[in-house]
Amino acid sequence: MDRALTRRLGLAGLALLLGSGPGWAQGAPPLTTLSNTSYATTGGGSGALQQDTSGVGNTAFGGSALAANTTGSYNLASGFNALYKNTSGGANTASGVDALYSNTTGAENTASGFAALFSNTSGNYNTAGGLAALYSNTAGGDNTASGYQALYSNTIGNFNTASGYLALYSNTSGSYNTASGLGALYSNTTANYNTASGYQALYSNTTANYNTASGHQALYSNTTGNNNTASGYLALVFNTIGSNNTASGSGALYFNTTGSYNTASGDVALFYNSTGQYNTALGRYAGYSNSTESSNTFVGYDADTASGAGYSNGTALGYLAQLYASNSITLGNTSISRIYAEVTSITAISDRRRKQDIAPLGAELGLDFIAKLQPVSYRFNNGDATQRYGFIAQDLEAALPAALRDTVETAPPEHGLALLERQDDPDRTYRVAYGELFAPIVKSIQEQQQQIAALREQNAAVLRQNEALSRQNAELRQALDGQAATFAAEIAALRRSIEGIRVRQASAAR
Repeated sequence: MDRALTRRLGLAGLALLLGSGPGWAQGAPPLTTLSNTSYATTGGGSGALQQDTSGVGNTAFGGSALAANTTGSYNLASGFNALYKNTSGGANTASGVDALYSNTTGAENTASGFAALFSNTSGNYNTAGGLAALYSNTAGGDNTASGYQALYSNTIGNFNTASGYLALYSNTSGSYNTASGLGALYSNTTANYNTASGYQALYSNTTANYNTASGHQALYSNTTGNNNTASGYLALVFNTIGSNNTASGSGALYFNTTGSYNTASGDVALFYNSTGQYNTALGRYAGYSNSTESSNTFVGYDADTASGAGYSNGTALGYLAQLYASNSITLGNTSISRIYAEVTSITAISDRRRKQDIAPLGAELGLDFIAKLQPVSYRFNNGDATQRYGFIAQDLEAALPAALRDTVETAPPEHGLALLERQDDPDRTYRVAYGELFAPIVKSIQEQQQQIAALREQNAAVLRQNEALSRQNAELRQALDGQAATFAAEIAALRRSIEGIRVRQASAAR
């Protein structure tokens, strides 16, 4: 007895060993005597193992099971026509009518179910469990199929795993795919490295690669889109050729078809996105209305944009935060009343190289404009009782020159006036950028300084005139003082003369 064979078969095999002579076959009469020199070869059923010559350790039960086997060893066939055409393939296990029917040289395959691995000829290391599972496989290897017609069309694809009714049904040469669930990756033909888990997940995928779908009909419509990840009920369900998308949550990126590089996390996040790209949404209903817009970020429950608004490169952060313009950031909803930070100002880019249409600020936004502003104190009517100081947007608009008022009313924010804008919402809400008042205030201060300088010059001239008048007055006073002294001396002399005359007249009268 061959010691190596004894070690290989073990005790169970020894129970079947009949020595070094021929094996035996038992069938519905007549009995078939095997013309072989094999060890432990057992046949049960009409035509079972009837061609075996030197195969070792084969077991066949069922009509024509392992009928064509000649040199194949360690095969187990159970069922009518199981491993029917096997000639030299070894270590195969077939259980079920027509299981591994066409196998000739394929080795170490396991087929369980009617016509499982039916067409396999030279494929190795395959496992099929279920009616017609891996039915069309010919040379594909290392595949595992569990379920009715799972991996049915696979011919030469390798390293695929399909679990579920019709999972990976259409796959022919695609490799390294994993499908779990009824109809998962059903249409996949030549695509590789896809993973689908759930009812009809990645159902329509044909040639796209590197996709992962987990959930009922996740990535259902995907055909050629690559590198997508969908997790959740109907996530990315309508995606066809969009690539590099990630959707996590029921209905996330639901209507996406060709949009790429999107990330949505949350129930129905980016729900209406169809062709928009480079969008990110985090939170339930986040980015819900975004459709064709791109490069937007939504974070928070129902952080969104107006339907069909066309805004891009915007960010809405917070519960119910809404995007109001392109190239903008919205922090929170209309109830937010404070923003806390360690710094007290925002450092903004002001490089000349980043600007165009540079012109001096006109006088229309100078002192006259500032003088028309009406500073007020107020409180918001949203429940916030904080006392605030500022301006009313309508009053600010009234103070603007007519041309700028028209701009506020007609132009969209991104082409309008940064100082004052009206949003594209049902209420046409006014918004004021207080920082934009800085330049008009500086302009008005400059105009005031010019006026002050002019007044100073005028005052200096008046002072110079006053000084001249003072000098003239002093000179006149000095001259008058001299004349007054002369007049006084003359008067005194005249008085003395008159007094002398009186004295003489009095003397003459006596």
